[in-house]
Amino acid sequence: MSLGDSRSAWPLAAFATSLPGDLVAVLSQIASLGFTHVDLVAEIDRPIDQREALADSGLLLSCLALGRNLPAGYSLDAADVSVRRATLALLQRQVADAASLGATTVYLVPGLDRSAMALNCFAEGCSLLADYASARMLRLCVEHVPGRALATAAATLDWLDRVGHPKLGLLFDVGHCLISGEDPAAMVRQASERLGYVHLDDNDAIGDLHWPLLTGRLSEQQLGDTLAALQAIRYQAALSLELSPTSSDPVQALHAGKRIVERLIREH
Repeated sequence: MSLGDSRSAWPLAAFATSLPGDLVAVLSQIASLGFTHVDLVAEIDRPIDQREALADSGLLLSCLALGRNLPAGYSLDAADVSVRRATLALLQRQVADAASLGATTVYLVPGLDRSAMALNCFAEGCSLLADYASARMLRLCVEHVPGRALATAAATLDWLDRVGHPKLGLLFDVGHCLISGEDPAAMVRQASERLGYVHLDDNDAIGDLHWPLLTGRLSEQQLGDTLAALQAIRYQAALSLELSPTSSDPVQALHAGKRIVERLIREH
């Protein structure tokens, strides 16, 4: 099967944070660019106007980011078990938000504490949250983030192996691989069925800048090889463009990124 054959299995999503402004207006812009799917930040209590705007846009929800805008000090890797329980309860409400919107994937980023105890606490919380998400037809993923406790794709995959939870996957970020010095295509192949979601973005291999595709260190060859690797492991979820809203023309950046990915899929 060629990449072209699998195109329909790879809907392109735009992370709503890629554009500045009110979410209601952003959803309309994303739909006007021809995207069929959108990613959002999960809410504990989502305003009704956002729900109505999403329905009006015709966009399908693909993935939601969990854990943002929690109260200060709340974390799944906290030493205090009462804090972890309170954090889990809020995250479950965010998962419920994702489920009510019809998403298929949710994800968390690891904390800053690299100690074995903190990672064990994070693993316990993620396992509980993965069960909660799975019961609502959602897959929970953990993203590798430079500077955090799981800073590389390889380290995150090793951690997932140790945790051993069948419903817990990897959110793979191509731009983060540029910073960690990992080969994106090789990491996709290593992740295999543990790969739950993909973010596409670019940077200078130093900072997590979320530049438009092919404007930094990411080469067309690397991106094409990554798409080929995704086809080889029969990846079936969306490809999400997660770009910076502070670029000179964020709407054009999303439009150009969409065209680049679609072209590379056709050419392979």
